[in-house]
Amino acid sequence: MNTSNFINLIGRLGDDPKTATLASGTTATEFSLATNEYYRDRDGNRQTKTEWHRVKAYGKLAEIFDQYLERGKEVSIVGSMRYRKWIDKHDQTRTAAEVVADSFSFIGSQNRNAEADRGNSASLVAEPLPDAAVAIEAKSRNRRAMTAAAEEPILESADQDLPF
Repeated sequence: MNTSNFINLIGRLGDDPKTATLASGTTATEFSLATNEYYRDRDGNRQTKTEWHRVKAYGKLAEIFDQYLERGKEVSIVGSMRYRKWIDKHDQTRTAAEVVADSFSFIGSQNRNAEADRGNSASLVAEPLPDAAVAIEAKSRNRRAMTAAAEEPILESADQDLPF
């Protein structure tokens, strides 16, 4: 039986990420993420239930989180659930659920002030470098040439021998 520990959360950051460098030299970042669930109560009124999730990231992803994420940004986090246990100062066993992020995506619009400064002409799509465009065109040409060479030639005279 295959099992998987996979979680995908879409929500907003509750605060700016907190970043630290561990003794091993690895960068670690953590932040809280709020997700909302909407439902109708018995009277038909729309209700919102907010859940808070602790998200952690390590290495290069932690550096990216520290650089680009801030309070209120809407993101999609993909990762796995981890449960941490410890004994507190009152000798009680405590458990915490954490999401260890593997990847993320920005969701929604960018900062409204930044859009106004740029005249709403911001694009989230990066233009390829000139060298990359040349390489992509060369790969496309090679692919078309290989496809054309792999096709069987059409024989016009083969139809003349058929009785119908």
